[in-house]
Amino acid sequence: MTVLTHSEFRERVAAGGRSDIDFHFVDPPRPVPIRVAHLDAYDMYRRWQNAAYEYAAALGRDWDVIHHTGWGSLHLGSRLWRLPAPLVYGPIGGGQTAPSAYRGYFGREWPIELARNVATGPLLQLNGLTKSTLRNSSVVLVTNSATEKACRDLGARDIRYFLADGVPQDWIGTARQRPAGVPAVLWVGRMLSRKAPELAVEAFAELRKTMQARLLMAGDGPFQPRVEAAVERLGLTGDVELLGRVPWPKLAELYETSSLFLFCSLRDSSSAQFLEALGKGLPAVALDLHGIGDVKVGAAAEKVALPSRPEQLPADLADAMRTVLTGDDWAARSSAAVEWASEHTFARKAAAATRIYQEVSRR
Repeated sequence: MTVLTHSEFRERVAAGGRSDIDFHFVDPPRPVPIRVAHLDAYDMYRRWQNAAYEYAAALGRDWDVIHHTGWGSLHLGSRLWRLPAPLVYGPIGGGQTAPSAYRGYFGREWPIELARNVATGPLLQLNGLTKSTLRNSSVVLVTNSATEKACRDLGARDIRYFLADGVPQDWIGTARQRPAGVPAVLWVGRMLSRKAPELAVEAFAELRKTMQARLLMAGDGPFQPRVEAAVERLGLTGDVELLGRVPWPKLAELYETSSLFLFCSLRDSSSAQFLEALGKGLPAVALDLHGIGDVKVGAAAEKVALPSRPEQLPADLADAMRTVLTGDDWAARSSAAVEWASEHTFARKAAAATRIYQEVSRR
């Protein structure tokens, strides 16, 4: 196996001690500064992709299969299909778009989000990078149905669902009973507009009208001031803890001691945090939208459809949280959560990817 990655991962790779894998560290050319939000990251990745392809071509090796795993983005494609071996592309997301009726939660970032919606919709047919990659891939792995449709429309032939996220086997916990005391609702993620952290606070405020509870929010980001303002405006200062960035061991403890996981992203391919929570036996309430809307987790999560009136959504989420927190089936939900998460360990994902490699190389 040959792996191409960025040199920033050199120390972590060395610490992993995998002498059986041939790692190569590739850096892109120096960037030309771009002052437009998000575009600098896309440009950096585009340049890295070009450098990685040229590096791989110069190695002159005969591979049986090429696998492009990241970014998991529909929009940037991969140049690796030009190499003389079949390409497995993904898992990718990016075909999902934010609902325009909920633009209020994006604040000043809505114009950027709207531009992305257009690039994902009408303009995607003009994206030569994406189109050529999809049409020249042996297998395309997607994380949600919206991305699957976009890939099909662009000419991909063999499209398969493959959750991008995974957890180590030792992360999987056991089914448990509902924690005693005041229920703790846990929200985890970067405080970005598309993650809708302000919506989480509003939904919690509706829940607090009928029962005691606490909201724990782990993560930081540019929308934190808006979250802090919402907490104060809704009179929740004593009930909401903004924890900032939380180290991995502490996060595991939060998953294991909380009563409910709340996931309310308005645009997401799927969610690593959703999988992490369920892996620790923590039932969830989530929007029935995009990647999470596609996964079949049974009783592990109560899913909430987007109402036509955005102002109704906080109350709908609160109703779902109340159902999970007060129902007699909390332990059964915890069991269903562990059962589903157990299907998505890294070992199982590696085995599934290996089967794809074997199939593709035999073609």
